[in-house]
Amino acid sequence: MEPRLPSTNNDDYHKRYRWYTITQQWFQKNRSTIITLSIISIILLFFLHLFTITIQISLNSIPIRIIQIVTIILISFISLSVIWRGLIPIVICSLGIVLVYGGIVIPSYALTLPAEGYFKGIRVLIDQQIISMATEGYFFLGIAMVVLSMIIAYKPTLLYVKNRPKPSHSLWADYQEWYDNVQLTGGYTEPNVPLKTLMNEQEKYLLWRYEYILTRIYNTPYLVKPDGFVPKSSIVLRDNESGRMIGVARYSGYFI
Repeated sequence: MEPRLPSTNNDDYHKRYRWYTITQQWFQKNRSTIITLSIISIILLFFLHLFTITIQISLNSIPIRIIQIVTIILISFISLSVIWRGLIPIVICSLGIVLVYGGIVIPSYALTLPAEGYFKGIRVLIDQQIISMATEGYFFLGIAMVVLSMIIAYKPTLLYVKNRPKPSHSLWADYQEWYDNVQLTGGYTEPNVPLKTLMNEQEKYLLWRYEYILTRIYNTPYLVKPDGFVPKSSIVLRDNESGRMIGVARYSGYFI
């Protein structure tokens, strides 16, 4: 029997992962430069759009071909800024640059259309002014989508509403975590007891729901693990209305 060659799938995976890592590092290193190029490209696209709608250029002329090439280069710079930031920015930016390209090229294409035509035997008048208004709509809608994709990619917090609810974990950011046998300043000398001894039987039964219990230790609230030890004089904090213990839920769906 001929010896089997070792599989190269693992090597290919490592090569692809290494290439991906190097690419991500390059994008991250040149992030500010890429964003600056994108902003400059958007500004230059504005000038190209104004140039094409104010100066009538034939579709088959050399200047419009140069404009098309420059437009493709500029929208490529814009695409480069979001192509590594996730699927949603890529999709929104792709739709935007298509509209931007149409807003620059369509005015030149409209010059080749006759003043009137026929559609299913019906005479149709072609108004250049209406076409110009439509291209402006395409262009500015495309620019808006490009800007939206960059906001989603780099600064999504700008889209948050003013009174947006805070994440549940942020509610406990102001409390310190209690560590067993911690030494506190102030000369406190008191034996430690299990936190469970400060609870009633019903609270012990529901203890599996909690990741941390809010406990007042020497007039300071701490987050204590359910199996932790605290000074004997500690007090488990409870809700004034329901009387339930206050703490961090171990599993999502339990409002504690």
